[in-house]
Amino acid sequence: MSLNCLRLVCHSIKKPPVFHLSYSPSSYSSSPAVLVSMSYSKELAAAKKAASLAARLCQKVQKALLQSDVQSKNDKSPVTVADYGSQALVSSVLQQEIPADFSLVAEEDSKDLRKDGGQEIVERITKLVNDSITSDGSYNVTLSTEDVIKAIDSGRSEGGSQGRHWVLDPIDGTKGFLRGDQYAIALALLDGGKVVLGVLACPNLPLTSISAPDQHSPNNEVGCLFFAEVGGGTYMQPLDGSSAVKVQVTAVENPEEASFFESYEAAHSMHDLSSLIAQKLGVKAPPVRIDSQAKYGALSRGDGAIYLRFPHKGYREKIWDHAAGCIVVTEAGGVVTDAAGKPLDFSRGNYLDVDTGIIVTNQKLMPFLFNAVRESIKEKAASLSRRIDVGICWERQLT
Repeated sequence: MSLNCLRLVCHSIKKPPVFHLSYSPSSYSSSPAVLVSMSYSKELAAAKKAASLAARLCQKVQKALLQSDVQSKNDKSPVTVADYGSQALVSSVLQQEIPADFSLVAEEDSKDLRKDGGQEIVERITKLVNDSITSDGSYNVTLSTEDVIKAIDSGRSEGGSQGRHWVLDPIDGTKGFLRGDQYAIALALLDGGKVVLGVLACPNLPLTSISAPDQHSPNNEVGCLFFAEVGGGTYMQPLDGSSAVKVQVTAVENPEEASFFESYEAAHSMHDLSSLIAQKLGVKAPPVRIDSQAKYGALSRGDGAIYLRFPHKGYREKIWDHAAGCIVVTEAGGVVTDAAGKPLDFSRGNYLDVDTGIIVTNQKLMPFLFNAVRESIKEKAASLSRRIDVGICWERQLT
């Protein structure tokens, strides 16, 4: 059955300034006023539905992860059956719910699946998608293997500043997923190059704060769904669909009392630079290192105060790694910029052009954080320059 034959059984429902010491929180607006007056409620409902079903698929795979589920992409990061299945499922649901002018920017494509030996994996993906998409009774559908391949490849849009584009990371934090740790299904919608809604499904994130080990949710429950619409705030609810609560970033104003998140993998961010920044701020708490955009979700509900990400030289940030997380934090009252204080620009295609890295915190802490970041970057550059000069001197002496 083609994707067009999906049958719905029950109804589913300003740019920040460059930060200086004179920065005033009242001058900040997370989104252009022209977008605030628009409603994206239908699109948000579809996104929540798609991300929740994809989370269910991923949970099933993670519980019984087989060695044959893991392939290796050209960039050497692991990719799983769940990656492909999540993308196919989200694409299928969105095309059913919001079919007009469908455009999806997503991480995966079917190139590796079309190679010799890929048919068995495609069949497993297809079964997973069919089992998951019908699991709650909303849809009566049976997708073929070719339907699933087409759904995966529907994510080849280049995005841009015109029109609407869905942005998806089917499993953000694949290494965390493989370890049994944190990962997220991250889905956002761009309208005219601006992020207007975002959903983060975080199956392994506790319902209570991860910064307070003495606090536990009933029965140690995990599984959070964060969602935000421009101008509407950020909400969190359990993945089981229970009632949602509005969340806000922490109100901490003293940098010494702040805690910060950074990437679990040292290859994803320069931990030494983050450590220098924390030292300048006087931060006493050790960093919390977790995978994926689950960090954005945790920050939006006040689990921590700062998120620092400084990729190694040569790495380019992709929009699907930050689009959903960005609006989830900004609608919760936070601020997201690059290291130069510029807002993230999602209108330039698949990549973000950022200065050095990405910094996230609340309004009150941003001036302190921004200054600490700039000072630390200068110090690190000066230290590198000195080491290069010493190396040149040694070479000259040896010759």
